[in-house]
Amino acid sequence: MTDQEKKFADEFVFRYFNGEERSGRTLAIEVAKYAGYSVPVHVVKADQVAQAIYNIPEIKTYIEDQIQDFKSKLHPSLRRTLWTAIATMTVGDPGEWNQNGLIQSNI
Repeated sequence: MTDQEKKFADEFVFRYFNGEERSGRTLAIEVAKYAGYSVPVHVVKADQVAQAIYNIPEIKTYIEDQIQDFKSKLHPSLRRTLWTAIATMTVGDPGEWNQNGLIQSNI
């Protein structure tokens, strides 16, 4: 996979899991633009280009594998727990973080 294809695939997976309220086709068009592909202005042609990129076997397999991997790591029963933990987090200055990227406790 080229760097540009990897950028497309990784961004597609990221946006897929971050609540993009768009269809897979519209998402593919936006991600193709983000990844630096030349995407026509005409919607039908843009969709054709984006779907052609998405349907490259290596890209499609990578995206599907990543989505399945993330889904398996974040079982639905754990999503509420994770959401609750994230909602209560306080992010400080990176200078306050320990080597694991966590904010150092003052306790």
